[in-house]
Amino acid sequence: MHLTINEPMQCVMARIVRQHQRHQQNFLISEYRTWERATAAARKWVKAKLVELPDPVERTGRKTVRNSSGVVGVRLADATRRKDGKVYPDWRWVAFWTGCPKSGGLGWSVNKYGDAQAFVSAYVARSMELVDRAVVDAEVQRLKGSPEYRAIVRMKKLSPP
Repeated sequence: MHLTINEPMQCVMARIVRQHQRHQQNFLISEYRTWERATAAARKWVKAKLVELPDPVERTGRKTVRNSSGVVGVRLADATRRKDGKVYPDWRWVAFWTGCPKSGGLGWSVNKYGDAQAFVSAYVARSMELVDRAVVDAEVQRLKGSPEYRAIVRMKKLSPP
C-alpha cells in the first residue's frame, strides 16, 4: 500500500494523500542498487510519514460538490412511466448508501407522499440506513410537525419540476 514499482523510470514511488495534498518520494534504483533495497527504503519513508500526517478523513457521509439534493445519500430521481402511449410523470426521493440491500436505493414517490414527506422519508432511511419501510414511516410520523422535521425539509435544495 502507498508503493508503486515504476519500471520504466527505474524507481519505487511512495505516495500518501491527505486532505487533497499528495506527499510523494521516489526511490531510484540507481541510488539503492536493487529493487528490494529501494522498496525497503520506501516502506521506511511511508511508515515515518504516516506518523507525522493526520489520519485520513472518513469518506462515508462526506458531502461533495456533486451533491445536489443537500443531503449525502439522498437524490431526486425521475421515475416517469409510459404506458399505452400515455406519460405518467413521477419523481422520487431515493435514499442510498454503501451496502444498501436494494441495488437502486429505497425511494418515496412525490406523487404519493408529497415533496416534503418523501424527502424526509429518504433522509430518515439514509440516516438510519434502513430498508424497513414500516420503521422509517413510523419515525417520519413521529417527526411530523416538529422543529426537527422542518429543519430536515430546509436542507432540501431541489424540488421536482
